[in-house]
Amino acid sequence: MAEIVYQTKKDLYPKFGCALEETAYVREDLPWCVREFVALHELYHLRDKSGWWIWREIKASGHGALHRPIGFMICMLLSLQPYRVKYYWKRLTGRDASQE
Repeated sequence: MAEIVYQTKKDLYPKFGCALEETAYVREDLPWCVREFVALHELYHLRDKSGWWIWREIKASGHGALHRPIGFMICMLLSLQPYRVKYYWKRLTGRDASQE
């Protein structure tokens, strides 16, 4: 059975959460509605077998948003912080935005 583990910002930075084996890790410093959305998002990853990582992110976000729409919207706003935008840029392009 999957487990949710809440960790510090320092432990997961710059991520809000991650899914490894049978455990969903979620940052404990997030607002409660965002924590619930991220937990659902990460739990979805644990059972998703899709190959393309962008499709996995779309499906996990859709699942979480369907069940926790307010948490999803606030998560999107929190994701506009510069350190998060740099994280997404690097993940999408494979390059560091500060070197552009």
